[in-house]
Amino acid sequence: MSKEGEGKIPRLFAGSVNDLTRPSKPRKEKESDDLKNQKKQKTLYISLDINRKLIELYGEEGRRQSIIVEDAVNLYYYLKKALGEKKFDELMSAVRREDPEFLRDYMGRFRT
Repeated sequence: MSKEGEGKIPRLFAGSVNDLTRPSKPRKEKESDDLKNQKKQKTLYISLDINRKLIELYGEEGRRQSIIVEDAVNLYYYLKKALGEKKFDELMSAVRREDPEFLRDYMGRFRT
């Protein structure tokens, strides 16, 4: 009652051992002379709270998150240069309170 083909080892590879051990063909290397043409990956690690704020800003302003982040970085950079280290640290401590009214009052001091 044995069926034909039972007990036979299936053939997995019909080529020779040389075919298995032959090195693969080298891939064509792209010219990397021009860095401007290379794509660069940008990775930004942010907290869930900051991500929520980004999504909220994105919804309000209708702009891409990357543009909002670039604006934030520019704002941070130039405020730090303009205010100096001490005043900038004071401003950042006011921002960290996450109280718009307090920040508005604090910023009012700069208008005088």
